[in-house]
Amino acid sequence: MKPQRPTFLSVLCVLTFIGSGCSALSMALVGAMRPMLRGMFESGAFESYYSMAPTLETQLETMLAVPGFYYLLMFLFYAASVVGAAMMWKLNRIGFHIYTIAQCVVFIAGMWLGNTGFSWTGLVWMILWVGAYAMNFKYMKPAEAGETSDRA
Repeated sequence: MKPQRPTFLSVLCVLTFIGSGCSALSMALVGAMRPMLRGMFESGAFESYYSMAPTLETQLETMLAVPGFYYLLMFLFYAASVVGAAMMWKLNRIGFHIYTIAQCVVFIAGMWLGNTGFSWTGLVWMILWVGAYAMNFKYMKPAEAGETSDRA
């Protein structure tokens, strides 16, 4: 008999697929488009938009000041969050550990490399999500147990 995945865990996983999946995609796109954006910024191509979006110039400056490898790092760890959620979807415990480590790296890398500084809000959200997954940890099985029960 295959264990049933709780509805709450399913909802968490789907929301993670959406949130971390979109974040991974955006980090990949920004990282890939960064050289083009830098050229456009330096040539003044965005100046006509500054009056419509007063913070655009500051946001572009901040984005371009971040080291280029930051976007690759964030892409990899957001993707790892999706992989962790997919493993938890299959009730595999290792997914919880992958997800938790990935979220911690995303939080710390954002502070130190992303020039965002410490964020209480970010910390609280990370703790809430990891805690919500931890509440479902008892339904997850170690990888070895899942593999041996499938063979029997």
